[in-house]
Amino acid sequence: MFRSKSIALVLSLLAIVGMVLSACTPAATTTPQAPVEQPTTAPAPTTAAPAPTTAPAPTTAPAATKEPAGSKSKDPTVLNYYTFGDPDTLDPHIDYETAGGGILYNIYEGLVTFDGPDPAKFKPVLAEAIPDPVKNADGSVTYVWNIIKNVKFANGDELTAEDVAFSFWRSLMLGDPNAPTFLMTESFFTNPQTGNVVDDPTELVDPSGKLVGDPEALKAAPAAKLEAACQMVKDAITFDETARTVTMKLDHPWGPFIATIAQRWAGVMDKKWLIEQGDWDGDCKTWQNFYGIPTESGIVRDKVNGTGPYTLDHWTPNEEIVLVANPNWRGDAPKIQRVVIKNVTEFGTRFAALQAGDADLISLGSVADRAQMDTLVGEECDWNTGECKEVNPDGILRAYPKGPSLSRTDVYFNFDTGTSSPYIGSGKLDGQGVPPTFFTDVHVRRAFNYCFDYDTYNKDVLLNDATRAMAVTLPGQLGYEGQKWYDYDLAKCEEEFKASTWKTEDGKSLWDAGFYMQITYNAGNTGRQAIAEILAGSLQQVNPNFFISPLTLPWPTFLRELRGGTLPLATSGWQEDIHDPHNWYVPYLLTTYASRFHVPAELTDKYRPLIDSGAKEIDNTKRAAIYTELNNLINQDAPFILLSVANAKRYEPRYLKGWWGGQSQNPLVSPPGDVYSLSKD
Repeated sequence: MFRSKSIALVLSLLAIVGMVLSACTPAATTTPQAPVEQPTTAPAPTTAAPAPTTAPAPTTAPAATKEPAGSKSKDPTVLNYYTFGDPDTLDPHIDYETAGGGILYNIYEGLVTFDGPDPAKFKPVLAEAIPDPVKNADGSVTYVWNIIKNVKFANGDELTAEDVAFSFWRSLMLGDPNAPTFLMTESFFTNPQTGNVVDDPTELVDPSGKLVGDPEALKAAPAAKLEAACQMVKDAITFDETARTVTMKLDHPWGPFIATIAQRWAGVMDKKWLIEQGDWDGDCKTWQNFYGIPTESGIVRDKVNGTGPYTLDHWTPNEEIVLVANPNWRGDAPKIQRVVIKNVTEFGTRFAALQAGDADLISLGSVADRAQMDTLVGEECDWNTGECKEVNPDGILRAYPKGPSLSRTDVYFNFDTGTSSPYIGSGKLDGQGVPPTFFTDVHVRRAFNYCFDYDTYNKDVLLNDATRAMAVTLPGQLGYEGQKWYDYDLAKCEEEFKASTWKTEDGKSLWDAGFYMQITYNAGNTGRQAIAEILAGSLQQVNPNFFISPLTLPWPTFLRELRGGTLPLATSGWQEDIHDPHNWYVPYLLTTYASRFHVPAELTDKYRPLIDSGAKEIDNTKRAAIYTELNNLINQDAPFILLSVANAKRYEPRYLKGWWGGQSQNPLVSPPGDVYSLSKD
């Protein structure tokens, strides 16, 4: 499709649990800072590649003492998490990045959630049990959910079966390509015109997809079609308040369904409370007025009311978010009564707070920061068994190296930035810029792939603790084995650039004319900064007339520009939503990143049949063969630069308890994790 999670923005190359924060990062909470003004001439060429990013010297580590600072928590009732960047929104049906996802996990609950650290195991939460699907004669499948009793929202309202059904209606209908909506719609509906799964609720109004991501065009659609689309959703998800059941009917079998609804976008919200806030009331005559509202304008962007163990105390944009124990939580009172999430851009400041015991958990800017973190490690533990050995009696941290990572950071090419992009210089091939459609030339895309120094990135940024990505999916997933991606080869890079069909107005080739553009990264993300510098340096080596200028942007501005599709190329992270290859191919090739980077229909139309057939095939051998064919096509087209999958590494204070073996250890639960399961001292 044309879509938004993963992911993200998440957003750091590595968070405290060692996972990349999805680069679907937060939207602006204040007026975004304007990008640095575009130069009118290309910058002076450098003579060599920039020095590789290296870990900072651990000069700030205090001398070891018998009882080092921070060896005990200052307050066992408060968890202090220092990270960088605000969440996009606290609306669980709209948020699609890990900065918000980790917070929402502690506030909202769904019918099911993860069962311990395994991302493929689930248990009921607001449902009495996880029902088996019932196959119907028409090829559809039905799930009947029994909703548990005696559940209250944070404001004291009782949870009803209607709240559950309404929450699914809302999650299916109100989000646009920047929301996780497609994960829900593809589970329930098939587009009658294309035969593909539905990626966006507007396809239920106009199957051609012309309305996707266009709120104003949707509002202008015929009223009868709008109401009919809404009724289709309501007919697919019905409730019986007396029996306290919710019945869901999917028009096709969908293997990842339970995995899909285990995440925050299936969180149950209070219909009555939402109406009081001015949100959609469930009327099929008005749903189009709530579709695709920008996150910064969201009605409940900074308001929450969930059934989980925590609720929002306050959100001070760009400073902190504070959660407190939900007074109406049905379980035992959490040992951690207050969660303070500080927005601190500089890693050195976060590190110092950890040393001093002011922070319990911190986000890293990149894998390179591990060298400094390691100076504080007192014991090293096995990720799988939990067994620990002491490595430094004076160390204040516990480390879990070599953990599984369900996320990755890659570089994406924008096939059409639009003429108003401030990051493409002159907007022409004249040595002072690039055309908006610069990356439509496959030779340019292949050249950039050959010009990236993968080994330097792995060695100096990921500290050789990573695996080169050879396919869109993760190592070990179906269709991954035997794949081959590009290698660093400046001769082939030059060859591909010289094969480009781009010409200047007076007939010069791309090779002779040169080009200029900017590559941006969000402030504080040193991993992305290093990627930009490595690529810029290699391009200068192959041709001194090739200029890429790394540019740092404030987090909200970076996200706004990323989602606005104005960046000619950008580094972004993806953390899978469900542990399945389908959840990589769809955002990369059809929805989230395909939408942001304007992947043309000629490519998406080529990939989609293989993606859909792979998702619906239940024979793993056949699935693998389908994905192998798909990967070969992707390699030829080179729509992005695939980098590496970094091993996760968890750092936590030695006084923290409850992470290992619990849901906090689950790699799909974003920081600060399942705080309810944690305790201190």
